[in-house]
Amino acid sequence: MHTVIKPKLEETKRHAFEKQVLEREMAKGKPRVSDFYRRAENECKDIDLFTLRPSMKQVGEDITTEEIQIVNKIVPMGNHMIPVQVYKRKDAAGKKKAMLFVHGGGFFGGDVEGKANQCKYLAEQADIVVVSPEYRLAPETPWPGAVNDVMGTLEWMAASAEELGIDADKIAISGESAGGTLAGNCCLLDAGRYIKEAFYIYGAVDLLPADETPYGWDYSLYQIDEEQKDYIMGRLHKFKEVTELMEPLYIQNNDSARDGRVSPFYAEDFSRHPKTVMINAEFDYFRICDELYAKKLEEAGVDVEIIFYEGLDHGFFDRLGALPQAADCIQEIAKRMEEL
Repeated sequence: MHTVIKPKLEETKRHAFEKQVLEREMAKGKPRVSDFYRRAENECKDIDLFTLRPSMKQVGEDITTEEIQIVNKIVPMGNHMIPVQVYKRKDAAGKKKAMLFVHGGGFFGGDVEGKANQCKYLAEQADIVVVSPEYRLAPETPWPGAVNDVMGTLEWMAASAEELGIDADKIAISGESAGGTLAGNCCLLDAGRYIKEAFYIYGAVDLLPADETPYGWDYSLYQIDEEQKDYIMGRLHKFKEVTELMEPLYIQNNDSARDGRVSPFYAEDFSRHPKTVMINAEFDYFRICDELYAKKLEEAGVDVEIIFYEGLDHGFFDRLGALPQAADCIQEIAKRMEEL
């Protein structure tokens, strides 16, 4: 397993937040230290999605320098349909490699529009066709609805290769956060048929709450600068809480996060999983399970690479145009797409 370390650009202290990240967290006020070890107490029926969903949306800047064509499509999915957006350079000619990009948002939030500028920049930098599906969200549509929508998009891409101007033998998948979960689900279901490479951007590959994980998720698993401890733990705690919300909203009907079809981490057969790049942030709640997942893939014979961003946290990919590492992440994916 090969690891690429991406050092902080401004902060020099080890195991500390990047300067921009710390400034952002400090501007929010003092962390709720007393809450760090509490489990989320909201009952499913009391979760305010009307407030929560808009609060999760953070649109990055458009940093492309070339014109990117965006085409809207409606894709049939058996007994329903979903919209997708297709991104490519306006001057694109011939068959292009393709990326199925899956947005995050805890399965109950997020949308295609929120990651449109990331998709545009990826299409520009890699000179590929990027397809982003508006998969159905929980709790209105629980598991496996989103998985079926993303798999259906993959199959539609392959069947519509000529129309889309893509090479059906050169399709990759990428997902961030919950989108990483769905990317993992699809890699396992696809079993090497269409997907040739997978890019997990801090993927939520284990949906079990922290106190139920077999590896015992805990703040002590992170090396943390003492002066920034409360702020770093505060950020980790936020996504610990989000994970505790995801389980009841997304996993219904007596299904279980321990099922490998739900949480890729618990799958039993990784032998046909494609070549993989795991993109991790030092202070990401999912970093622990992602590193263990990478080991599982490697043990199964999968070619695995880790790109590790020091000083960053979950969600850094959102801040395209503000945080240089977000653009760097897309550039790193683009380089690897050139080799596909």
